[in-house]
Amino acid sequence: MNINNSSAATATQTNSATATTNNQVSDMFLQLLVAQIKNQDPTNPTDGKEYVSQLAQLSQVQSMDSISSLMTSTSRQVSSLQKQSIGALTGQKVMVATDQLSTDGSTAVAGRTTLAHAASQVTVTLKDTVGNSYPFSLGAASAGDVNFTVDPKTLGLPAGTYSLNVTTDNNQSGLTTELMGKVQAVRFPLSGSDPVLSLQGIGDANYSAITQFTMA
Repeated sequence: MNINNSSAATATQTNSATATTNNQVSDMFLQLLVAQIKNQDPTNPTDGKEYVSQLAQLSQVQSMDSISSLMTSTSRQVSSLQKQSIGALTGQKVMVATDQLSTDGSTAVAGRTTLAHAASQVTVTLKDTVGNSYPFSLGAASAGDVNFTVDPKTLGLPAGTYSLNVTTDNNQSGLTTELMGKVQAVRFPLSGSDPVLSLQGIGDANYSAITQFTMA
């Protein structure tokens, strides 16, 4: 799809609609003005300044209508460009902040957590929907980013949804997890809420959860 052609078509349609609306307002005003002049009291004609004032008000209404139409057109074009930009992520790899994983039982997923302090023992625990736990150790780690891989085959994870939790031997709190996956599809909810990405080996994640873009 040609973005420039799409945007130009939208702008042309909006300008045409605005011109039509302005012409309708002008015609209506002139009809009312002529009727007012025809039916005015000959012994007490309307002051010409009043007509000038009415013309000024018409001009203001037309200007406000034009601005409103322009803003609507701009908003639509920006929304269209945003959708095309986000849709272009299909096939690319992104890292998202999430504490859940919907695995197919075979796809290995790269991840990371971030430590505020060094730890002698870091453990990642996955828990399924019925409470079964699948912990694996990352060993000792320095402060900062700590990378890991969730390999369903190695861990014996059946296909399903799991929660992720990271713990350390020195009880660091607030540890988050990020997972990387290839974008398979992008969905734009009709409600207008955050776009949803379908990630291979991870499941769905909101677009706002992205923390890193990576070439596939």
